Amino acid sequence: MSLVKTKQRVADHGEVFTPEWMVEAMLDLVKDESERIDSRFLEPACGSGNFLVQVLKRKLVAVQCKFGKSDFEKQHYALLALMCIYGIELLADNIAECRANMLEILADYLNLDESDDFYRAASHVLSQGVIGVRLKTQSRPRRIWIVFYLTQTIKTKTG
Repeated sequence: MSLVKTKQRVADHGEVFTPEWMVEAMLDLVKDESERIDSRFLEPACGSGNFLVQVLKRKLVAVQCKFGKSDFEKQHYALLALMCIYGIELLADNIAECRANMLEILADYLNLDESDDFYRAASHVLSQGVIGVRLKTQSRPRRIWIVFYLTQTIKTKTG
């Protein structure tokens, strides 16, 4: 993968992508959190999702280790992992690419296709969790409010 799409994008937006080896090294610094299914990650300049994809992959390894024997729990916790990952990006093409990259990882893991309800649910989660922010230069600073919905698994007793 190239670290830049075009020189013009670097000049206009400061867009430079983080190489995979560096993403892995940085995530290893917070290894326990990057592998915990319900830990929350926010990438404030997510680009095409280099960090978010690797975080999702690590979380899905944890899902497989803990819940791989039950399809229901595997799907449930894979979706929970996805719901705990957030990204913000300025450029619309990067937002679309990030969402698509993450959805592809999840769909491959769960053997989903576009007709599956679970695929559509994951797509919706990504539409809410990976968002675009348009900033315009203004003489007066403007506040931007971004709301992140927190999820929590509730354990219940049965029997």
